[in-house]
Amino acid sequence: MGLRAKNIVLSSSAAKSLEDLQTGSDPNSASIVRRIRALKPILLADCLHGEFVKRDRIPKALRARHELENLFVQDLPSFWRLLYTIVRDRDERYIEVVEIVDHRTYDGWFRGHKR
Repeated sequence: MGLRAKNIVLSSSAAKSLEDLQTGSDPNSASIVRRIRALKPILLADCLHGEFVKRDRIPKALRARHELENLFVQDLPSFWRLLYTIVRDRDERYIEVVEIVDHRTYDGWFRGHKR
């Protein structure tokens, strides 16, 4: 049994990316959205499901923008990535999806880094 989370919330930038994918005409958008939806129960059951990014490898821009203490990456179709953090509020643990990005954006942040 994995480390459970109470809920999943989206940052404003992740919500905007999801909305753009849902309304986009790119044929890959639908498969990316389906995968994001399919991840919800998986991440709620085991919030450590994604690939952990070592603290010193978290890009400064992301850390500052989202005040990140930890970061996980989940691969999506068409080389997109879902980036999330695990947050504790009182005794509850929840997931905040901080970014949903394409390959180019992701590589810009992690240039020269292995996750």
